[in-house]
Amino acid sequence: MFDFFEELIEKLGVKLVSNFTDKLCNWIKNIKESDVGSNNDNGRDYTQIGASGDYTQIGASGNYTQIGASGNYTQIGASGDYTKIGASGDYTEIGASGDCTQIGARGNRTKIGASGDYTEIGASGDYTQIGASGDCTQIGARGNRTKIGASGDYTEIGASGDYTQIGASGDCTQIEISGNNSVGFACGYKTIIKAKRGTWISLAEYIRNDEGNIIPIFAKSAQIENKEYKDHNGNMLKSNTYYTLYKKEFYTVDNYDNITTIRLSEKKRDNITIIKAIDMSSILNDKVEEIYIAKDGKLTAHGYTVREAVEDLTLKKLGNVNVDEIVAQIKKTGKVTRSQYRKITGACSFGTNKFCEEHNIQDLEEIEVSELRKILINDYGADKFWSLIDNTN
Repeated sequence: MFDFFEELIEKLGVKLVSNFTDKLCNWIKNIKESDVGSNNDNGRDYTQIGASGDYTQIGASGNYTQIGASGNYTQIGASGDYTKIGASGDYTEIGASGDCTQIGARGNRTKIGASGDYTEIGASGDYTQIGASGDCTQIGARGNRTKIGASGDYTEIGASGDYTQIGASGDCTQIEISGNNSVGFACGYKTIIKAKRGTWISLAEYIRNDEGNIIPIFAKSAQIENKEYKDHNGNMLKSNTYYTLYKKEFYTVDNYDNITTIRLSEKKRDNITIIKAIDMSSILNDKVEEIYIAKDGKLTAHGYTVREAVEDLTLKKLGNVNVDEIVAQIKKTGKVTRSQYRKITGACSFGTNKFCEEHNIQDLEEIEVSELRKILINDYGADKFWSLIDNTN
């Protein structure tokens, strides 16, 4: 099985992205030099190109370009940043090398190659081939017999067609497979994967060696809901559950309040679920960080002890704290404290402290609102906090 995935990654993750994209980028240069046909942007930014015929060739190298094509056998090559590409014909070939590119393709047997960071790819046809090598790429595919190869870090992949094949070699990759009879291999560090019954999954485990390098030490495959394959507790692997490989065994992965954890155990305490877990960001540390998660319905809170997690969960349950005076004080001083942020958003102390550690502000009790705006974006409570602070009423 691992030979198959290595071949898949080599063919899609490397060959499709590098060779296919390079050829299309060279093709862009050629049509610019000849300037025949006019389906190119001549290097201008903010260009809009539309084409509806079959066998169309489109080349664009400017930034913020928008391309729309609806014919079959279309070839599109784009090298500028912030490009948007939409294609609806069969047998379309798309190559993009700019950052922050958005690609949407609806048609069978489409080939897409993207090498820029922060690329977003959506494809809905059967027999689609997608290769992506940039970091922080998001890929969504809906179609049968799709093949996806990705080599960038922090990639997110979702596929819903049957007989899908996915290979990912980047670190911190997240793969979700909802089609039947599929296979998915995530061989990067801190990678998680979930799939449907009957799908084969493979994961790799890493350690930090004496030289400080992160190296693979073990890999393992299993079939979801096959009684022959168990998790670390001896239970059959479940559908629609994220797993990672830890201590050579499959462990369930949770993500509450944007904190990813490896679940060690779970028990009930009155109406509260208590989860003992490992902060996934600490698995390569000399001392692994065990934490607790208190969960009641959709509300969760983290803590280094059960008591801390339960107390923070209780704080979140209050929910109806009058925050007008707190918001007014923050606007007046231009500064916000941890306690103020927690009272406004219901954030737990663990998550708040973790955020401060990640941004090297753990020694600060308060921070300038202008500085916080630069780093508080997708974190727990951010939307609620900024909506109140920015409200001029």
